[in-house]
Amino acid sequence: MKIKMLKIARALSLSALTIASIAITPVAFAQEATSIGTFNHWTAWKNKDANGIICYVSSQPQTSMPTNVNRDPIHFMVIHRKGLGTKNEVQTIVGYPLDKTASPSVSIDGKSYTMLGEGAAAWLASSGDENAFVDGMKRGSEMVVKGKSQRGTNTTDTYSLSGVTAAMAEIDKACK
Repeated sequence: MKIKMLKIARALSLSALTIASIAITPVAFAQEATSIGTFNHWTAWKNKDANGIICYVSSQPQTSMPTNVNRDPIHFMVIHRKGLGTKNEVQTIVGYPLDKTASPSVSIDGKSYTMLGEGAAAWLASSGDENAFVDGMKRGSEMVVKGKSQRGTNTTDTYSLSGVTAAMAEIDKACK
């Protein structure tokens, strides 16, 4: 429970505009932020909130299954919050309300991590996994997010990791 509350607290540490934009559509958040570069499938962004500079990378899946399900925009992000001194916060927006009884998961080239979901967003279940997870993203080639909607639909979103290393390097520079 403590870990879940930590993840929710992290999400709420975004500005009200940012959290509303992410919860409704990550694209709106991206429009408020400034792009600092696109690298293959990943874009680096910079923004500001009441706590200071926020930098993040984001991508949309190359494939989403099933294809016949209507979903809001889907994104995967890694966030640095310079003002709070945090790095490598891993978050996904799945485009639908998650089933509260099922844990979403994310895997990189087959290595799986459990996530905690809240609404349409999910974070790594253990913040202690974040740095190793981001290192895995940089070394990996494919990332897969699996979730279950409140209606019982199982989804699988597959992301290319091509460009994530360069995008992460940009936010490392922008938020150091």
